[in-house]
Amino acid sequence: MRLPRFAFTCALFALGAGVALLLAWKFGWTWLIQVVPHQPAEVPLTGLCLCLAALTLAACTANAVNKRPLPLRGGQFLAMILAAIGALVLAEYILGLESGLGDLLYARQMHEVDIDFDGRPSPQTALTFVLFGIAAWLYFGRRRDRFDLADVAAAASLFLPAAALLSYLFDLDRLGQAQAGIRFGMPPLAALSMTLLAAGLQSLHPGRGLASLLSAQPDGGLASRRMLLAAVLVPALFGYLQVWAIRQGIIDLSLGVAITVAASVMVFVVLLIWNAELIMRLYVEQRQQLALREEQARREAATDSLTLLYNRRGWEQCLLIEEQRSQRENLDAGIFVIDLDGLKAVNDREGHASGDALLQRAAQALRGCVRRRDVVARVGGDEYAFLATDIVPEVAPMVEERLRRALQAVGVSASIGHALRSVHGSLPSAAEVADRAMYEDKRARKVGRDAITTLLPFSGS
Repeated sequence: MRLPRFAFTCALFALGAGVALLLAWKFGWTWLIQVVPHQPAEVPLTGLCLCLAALTLAACTANAVNKRPLPLRGGQFLAMILAAIGALVLAEYILGLESGLGDLLYARQMHEVDIDFDGRPSPQTALTFVLFGIAAWLYFGRRRDRFDLADVAAAASLFLPAAALLSYLFDLDRLGQAQAGIRFGMPPLAALSMTLLAAGLQSLHPGRGLASLLSAQPDGGLASRRMLLAAVLVPALFGYLQVWAIRQGIIDLSLGVAITVAASVMVFVVLLIWNAELIMRLYVEQRQQLALREEQARREAATDSLTLLYNRRGWEQCLLIEEQRSQRENLDAGIFVIDLDGLKAVNDREGHASGDALLQRAAQALRGCVRRRDVVARVGGDEYAFLATDIVPEVAPMVEERLRRALQAVGVSASIGHALRSVHGSLPSAAEVADRAMYEDKRARKVGRDAITTLLPFSGS
C-alpha cells in the first residue's frame, strides 16, 4: 500500500471515531463513552480533538501528494489549534484548576451521565494531542532540520497511545485508577485512533525515517518489516501469556520472565539468521548484476555500433590475447587488412546513409566467410581487419581470395594485404606488415586501373 493512502486511511478511521464519540454524547451511548470500566472515559473534547487530528493528517497527506497553499495553511492552522487545546488541558492539570475546556461541549449530558470521570481528556491524552500537533506543524515546514524534530514529536505521540493499548492488553488497571483526583492513562478508542494517526503521520516523512525504511523494496524493506513484526508481536504475545499464566497460578513470576526472555531470544536469533541469509543472497545478486553490467560495458566499449564488429580497442585486445595463446601453444596465425574502395565517393554522391549501408554489407560479407573462432574488426572508417587463428602459410593466399570474392558478391571492392605471425615474429608486427601489404595492393590496383584507362582510347580508334 502506498504511504499516502495508508495515512489517508488512518485519518478516515480517526475522523469516524471522533464523530462517533460526539454522537455518543449527544444520544447518551454510555457503552461507547466508557468501553472499559474504571478506565478514563471518552469525553466530548477527546472526540473533537480526534476530528481535528484526523483533518490535520488529511491535510498533511494532500500536501505530500500535491503541494498547494490551501492544505498547507489549513493543516498548519488545525495543527496549532490541536496543540493549543492539549496545552490548555495540561495547564489546567498543572495549575490544579477545575475542568474549563471540558465543560464547553455537552455540559448538561456530562452531568447527567452516571460515569466517574473528570470531564476532560486525561493528561496522557492531552500530551499526545500536543505532541501530534507539534509534529504535524513541523512536517508542513520546508526546512530539512525540522524533520528531525518532527520525528521526535511523532515518535512520542506514537509511544503514548501505544503504551495505553499495551496496558489494556496486559490488563493493567492501575494505569487508569485515579491518583490525587486525576485519572491517567488513555481511553481505548482514543488510544487506537491516535496510534494510527501518529503512524500515518510518520509514513509521510519525505524519503527518510522508519516509514521509508519499512516501505523500501524489495529486500531491504522485507528485512526491516520482519524485524519490526518480531519486535512488536513477540514481546506483546509472550508478555500477555506470561501475565495470564501468573494470574492463573500456573507459573510464578521468575519462571514467567525466564520463559519470556528465552523465547524472545530464540525468535530473534531465528530472525537474524533468516535476515542474514536474505542479505547474503542480496549481496550475491548485486555482485552478479554488477559483473554483468561491467561485462556489458566492456563489450560495448570494444564494439563498433554500426557494424557490430570489434572496434580498434576490441581488435587490439584480441591481438594481445591471441598472441599470448600462440606463444603458449606454439601456433601460427594470419592477419588480413582490408580497405574498402570508393566509400568517400559514395558518401559524397549518395549520402552518408548509403555509405553506412556499404560498410554494413562489407561487415556481413566478411563475417559470413570466416570461422567462428576467427576475429573480424572495423579498425577505421573504411578499414577492416581479420585475424585467422591456427592457419598454415599455404592457405593464406586462398583466404585472401575468399575475402575478396565475398566482398565482390555484395558489390564492394577492396584492397587486401596479409602477413603471418610465424614469418614476422608476433601478431603486432604481422599487423604492421599486413597494413603495408594492403597499401601496396591498393597502389598496384590503382596503377592497373590507370593503365586500362590510358589504353582504352587507343583500342577504340
